[in-house]
Amino acid sequence: MSQTNIQRKDAKTQSTEKGLMKTRKPQPSLSIILITLNEQRNIIRCLGSVRFSKKVFPRQEIIVVDAESQDQTVKIARTFGAKVFVRRWKGYTDQKNWALAKAKGDWILSLDADEEMTPKLTAEIEAKALLAHAEVNGFWIKRKTFFLDKWMKHCGWWPDFQLRLVRQGKSYNTNEPLHAGLEVTGQTLQLDEPMNHYPVETVHQYLEKINRYSALDVMAMKPKKKKYWPYYLTVAPLMTFIRTFISRQGYKDGWHGLVLCGLDTFHDFCRYAKLWEKEILKRHE
Repeated sequence: MSQTNIQRKDAKTQSTEKGLMKTRKPQPSLSIILITLNEQRNIIRCLGSVRFSKKVFPRQEIIVVDAESQDQTVKIARTFGAKVFVRRWKGYTDQKNWALAKAKGDWILSLDADEEMTPKLTAEIEAKALLAHAEVNGFWIKRKTFFLDKWMKHCGWWPDFQLRLVRQGKSYNTNEPLHAGLEVTGQTLQLDEPMNHYPVETVHQYLEKINRYSALDVMAMKPKKKKYWPYYLTVAPLMTFIRTFISRQGYKDGWHGLVLCGLDTFHDFCRYAKLWEKEILKRHE
């Protein structure tokens, strides 16, 4: 799947050493927020990995905003002590901003259900959130994405920085149909330790995501001139494969890299095919 938001870091992003103090501040509170929809296969791993020290963050809360799941997501979340709010789905940005508004912590960690914290990342957050200067309002975290049980080090999927740890009252989610991302006012820093990311378990799941995500992509795409359609339906997807498999060295990930780059290419083709259907054939889903 095309990585359209791989490294959206602003010019104020610094290495962590430049934005940290030598002495700790008073102990802050922490909110962990997630939005979910039928995530019972992922949420146990995700919430089970959230293990911050009470000595560092004496006041902690987990907030889950669920979009009327039909599986056991809500029940599982509550077993982890989460505050669960069931809310009708109104789009990624609206749902994420609603969850953000519910958070009361001094620091807010925004996670997706298919992500997993690691002990080393947890320890780094505990150390650096306490030492951050007042003008530092966010931290970027790398993601190790696993495709069919293999860490994808190439194909454009690493390091895949995500702005996920933000200071209370200093952030908002961008208004995008897909991949709504956090933005902050003030400085941001990069953490060294990554989180784990498990977007799909099978090729079948990936194809299902391509179908859903390509439809959302079309909502954000600008109209194309009719004379350029031969390019968008032929050359543009091919360029995606060349960029991911050759330029971003997807071939170094072996057969996994070939399959992933092929699927990303197909995702790009589906986006343009659905836009062509909408603009040229005047048909809508």
